[in-house]
Amino acid sequence: MLSQSGIHAIRAIVALAELPEAEYCGVPEIARSTGSPRNYLGKILLQLSRHGLVESRKGLGGGFRLARPAAQIRLIDVMASIEDVSRWSACVFTSGICSDTQPCMVHTRWSRAREAFLAFLRDTTIAELAVHEHEKQNLIELAPQCCAIKPL
Repeated sequence: MLSQSGIHAIRAIVALAELPEAEYCGVPEIARSTGSPRNYLGKILLQLSRHGLVESRKGLGGGFRLARPAAQIRLIDVMASIEDVSRWSACVFTSGICSDTQPCMVHTRWSRAREAFLAFLRDTTIAELAVHEHEKQNLIELAPQCCAIKPL
């Protein structure tokens, strides 16, 4: 259900969450660390800026940073700034609109799946993802020291 734009936006916001407070990071560095296309990511960051999730500063030492603490930014905030999340309530089986009173054949099951997904987006903060990413990076950095297998 997440679009490529949404995935790149989440990766960028998580990367910015790892910056020291008051520091900015340029698009090339964010693109490199997230594996995102540079020009594409620049447009996504501008959208996030327009929605108040990131701040930008031009010039030497400029770039992007989070506009508020990562614990106050939820995945739903990021996704809503990138795409119309209300479209996720549309019926996936018919071209028309189905409802509880006029359900299509998958309405009940799709409603439960959609609500679980939206709850996940509402309940997950960028800070939670950044902590996990930081722990994963620490493991990657320690691996050569702990491993008996030497790199080629």
